[in-house]
Amino acid sequence: MDLGIIGVGNMGWQMAQRLVKAGHHVTAYDPRADVAHALPQLGATAAPSPAAVAKASDATILMVLNSAQADEAIWGENGYAEAATPESILIMMSSLPPAYVAATADRSEGRFQIIDSPVSGGVEGAAAGTLTIMAAGSEAAVETARPVYEALGESIIWLGTRPGLGATMKAVNQAMYFSAMASAAEMVITAAKAGLDPDTVIEVIGRSSGDSWALRNRVPLSWRNDYKSGGSLAVAAKDMTAGLEIAEQLGVDARVTKAAAGIIREAMERQNGEGDDPLLIEYIEARSGVRLLESVSSRNT
Repeated sequence: MDLGIIGVGNMGWQMAQRLVKAGHHVTAYDPRADVAHALPQLGATAAPSPAAVAKASDATILMVLNSAQADEAIWGENGYAEAATPESILIMMSSLPPAYVAATADRSEGRFQIIDSPVSGGVEGAAAGTLTIMAAGSEAAVETARPVYEALGESIIWLGTRPGLGATMKAVNQAMYFSAMASAAEMVITAAKAGLDPDTVIEVIGRSSGDSWALRNRVPLSWRNDYKSGGSLAVAAKDMTAGLEIAEQLGVDARVTKAAAGIIREAMERQNGEGDDPLLIEYIEARSGVRLLESVSSRNT
């Protein structure tokens, strides 16, 4: 299948690699020259514009940071819409506001097809092909895109025909995930200050009712990987805002999520908007007067 990718960051790179390995011809666009020059290493063809990707591809993954980048990639000069046909399928896998996704689907009607299709599982899941894929769009378009999903994901869940449902599901997931990360970080730090070994805390809670994916896969990056995950702290703040906006629009009193969003925003400001999402843990460590790496090291000496 002739496939495209617009946006080859941490997630997009892993996706391109998976699709090439699955035997698909992949044409990719990224505005960064160093990324474009590296694409042939994956076996992908570098395109000069999103329009060129649309022209070369039956289905194209959009994996950009935010709605501003999405708008430029789709509707800007030499954008995807310039070369797309009514048979072209744009698979919107970025985390984007539901209202934006719905409006983009309305604008594209009759010009090209859209599947609202965000994912969960992080860079690890993209590399392993174990992503959870939340698809909203016509059944026919989703079925056409199935080879893409099967190369990238382990769970493919169709949510309905209305674009925006996938984005809503992703926003809800992200708000729960980052709230869980903040809570888990606070309690692991509490346990360490009380004299418990952080690795032992992860092992025990990971087998108990307090378990979460964030606890097992993100909190330990504080001391195991220098706070690096491939996931962005700025994206965490953006996703929390999206989840809260949906809750507020529907009259939900989301106080816990709001508190976690405030902590994440403060962590992002501490890092000047840069860095990976486990820096949320670094912020809580700094506020608590402890560094988990030192706690682990002291128990290993």
